Amino acid sequence: MKKLSCMLLVIQVYCGFAQNQFNLTIERKLTTAHCTLGYLIADDEVLCYSLELPWKDNQNNISCIPEGTYDGILRYDKTDGWRIQLKDVPNRTGVQIHMGNYTSQIKGCILVGKSASIDQCSVQNSAAAYQKLKKAFYGTSTPNSTPNKTITLTFK
Repeated sequence: MKKLSCMLLVIQVYCGFAQNQFNLTIERKLTTAHCTLGYLIADDEVLCYSLELPWKDNQNNISCIPEGTYDGILRYDKTDGWRIQLKDVPNRTGVQIHMGNYTSQIKGCILVGKSASIDQCSVQNSAAAYQKLKKAFYGTSTPNSTPNKTITLTFK
């Protein structure tokens, strides 16, 4: 039986069915009374800036989420056609990475941008940063299928 399991694993890897890991990290660098700014890192490469609400004891819709590691899933049902949503965030639902520029556009989610403004608590060029994240996940700018990857997002 052990031999059969090993053979099946080799076949899965050879045929491209093995599951890969897509590791994301949010390195929070600055927190003000109005926002939390940091960097989004994918598989050890800094992709863009991140923008979240400030820490307010994990209160729903007005706080960033607690530090820790969360599993992610893909959603295709929003207007942008693609999002990463976090699972099992304590006392929270629907926490996602999505496009936007200001904290007024989020309720506990994470925005991404190519540049950031500390004074305005904002990120800019969000669509370009979002495309960069999507390309990092799929490995191409024009995906035609979803790779078999598990997603984890660590907040530091």
